[in-house]
Amino acid sequence: MGLFKNIKKKWENWYYRDFEDDGEDWEEEAPEEEVYDGYYDDEDTRTVYVLECLGQMEEASKKMDTYQSEYDAVTGLLMDMEEIDELSPEVHAEVSDLASRIEKLEKERRIVFRQSGRLAESRIALLERYENDIPKAIDTMYEAEDYRKLIKRDLRKLDAERNSYRYQIREARATVANSRGIALICACSMFFSILLLLFLQFGCGWENMTAGYLIICAAGAIALTVLFVRYQDANRSLRMLEKLRNKLIGLHNTVKIRYVNNTNLLQYMYMKYDVDAAADLEEDWDIYIEELNARERDENLKSDLEYYYNKLTDKLKACNIKDPEIWTRQSRALVDPREMVEVRHALIARRQKLRERLEYNREVAEGAQGKIKSLAKEYPQYSQEIADIVNRYEGV
Repeated sequence: MGLFKNIKKKWENWYYRDFEDDGEDWEEEAPEEEVYDGYYDDEDTRTVYVLECLGQMEEASKKMDTYQSEYDAVTGLLMDMEEIDELSPEVHAEVSDLASRIEKLEKERRIVFRQSGRLAESRIALLERYENDIPKAIDTMYEAEDYRKLIKRDLRKLDAERNSYRYQIREARATVANSRGIALICACSMFFSILLLLFLQFGCGWENMTAGYLIICAAGAIALTVLFVRYQDANRSLRMLEKLRNKLIGLHNTVKIRYVNNTNLLQYMYMKYDVDAAADLEEDWDIYIEELNARERDENLKSDLEYYYNKLTDKLKACNIKDPEIWTRQSRALVDPREMVEVRHALIARRQKLRERLEYNREVAEGAQGKIKSLAKEYPQYSQEIADIVNRYEGV
């Protein structure tokens, strides 16, 4: 048996070595006529030739079985169509009503299918996992986002007030420093003025300098008093501004901590639900609810369709229809006569094509069989050997 298979493999390798698939169709070419001229006196050549013919017969037979099965199915459908055409008006009306219901339900299913599928399955799985928490989470996220806006607004106000206090403190410090400097200048001026009067009085012999002393003292007293009051006011304002600034810094730090906590909460929720904002989660949640409703609706439609499928199948069985199940998928043809005509034309064309395929493979099988017979006739001394090869092949 192993030798037999090796010879067959040897033939196939030799026979196909010079042929490559170049995309051309060889089916329509007429077979070349065999020329023997002692070519098959060699036992190996004779054996592989018979095996090739047997292989062609086997392949053609398999294809004929396939085509014949489909041909019978198409013929059965055409016969069923004739049976349907011959149904009584009452029965035909009942069949059409069931088919119309099926057509309507299938149309609704197509609409549901188009409306669904807007979310990926991974997204649906995540939303389903947190299904009980999401409604509350949406409200929490909206509240946190609104609170974050308020905190940002407060931080901006606090920053503006801090800048204002910083400017006022800088002005108050400048006023204190200026008051000190001017007071020092005034005191020095008074001192040098008095020294000048003393020099004029005692050194130069000027008399009656009392008025000068009084003027200098009065002017100095007034100037120093004004500068002292201004210094005290500026120093008091500085201390008050620094207290307010410190209080503002504490308030700013408190608000900033709230902002950080709020931001961390939102970032955690965004990461948990894989969104960038509460509006995104709400949108996905609405789509998810619609998806659940669509799936529930689809399940109901499938249940109704199954019911009418069974009813139509049972009704067609009662009318001697051989393949009633297929008409549940061709319900439009049972409702619309024009669709029935289209189906009939398509089936007739298919049957014609199948008939051609059957005829072609039958010719191939008969031709291969004829080649074996011709070989045995041409070489009668090897006829028994050829018969043995055929019997052994059929037993493989």
